[in-house]
Amino acid sequence: MNILRRLREEAKKFDCSVCGTNHTRSDIRVLGKLDSAWIVRVTCSTCSTAFKLLVVVEEQKAAVTPVKEERPRASRRPPVTSDDVLDAHETLRAFQGEVSALFKRTAAARREVRRT
Repeated sequence: MNILRRLREEAKKFDCSVCGTNHTRSDIRVLGKLDSAWIVRVTCSTCSTAFKLLVVVEEQKAAVTPVKEERPRASRRPPVTSDDVLDAHETLRAFQGEVSALFKRTAAARREVRRT
């Protein structure tokens, strides 16, 4: 039995729980095999939500059990802009003192980082 072919056939019956796209075009990868079971990762072709399945084969029937759903990680901070680079340049040009002082955080700065 070709497990990947069987999984692709079964994927046509399911939609992504996040964006609703049918899993027909989703990326399906076999991560490993344990006795009569396969560990499989499915990644949605539209929103990139990934989840793992434990697929147990008994008498030529595949039972599909979700193990864990993973969502794409959102970055904590926005990307650095050209204005940020110019501001850093100006700050460093005007800075006078020890280099270690640049990396010391004050309590106020730590509170600000936690809020963003």
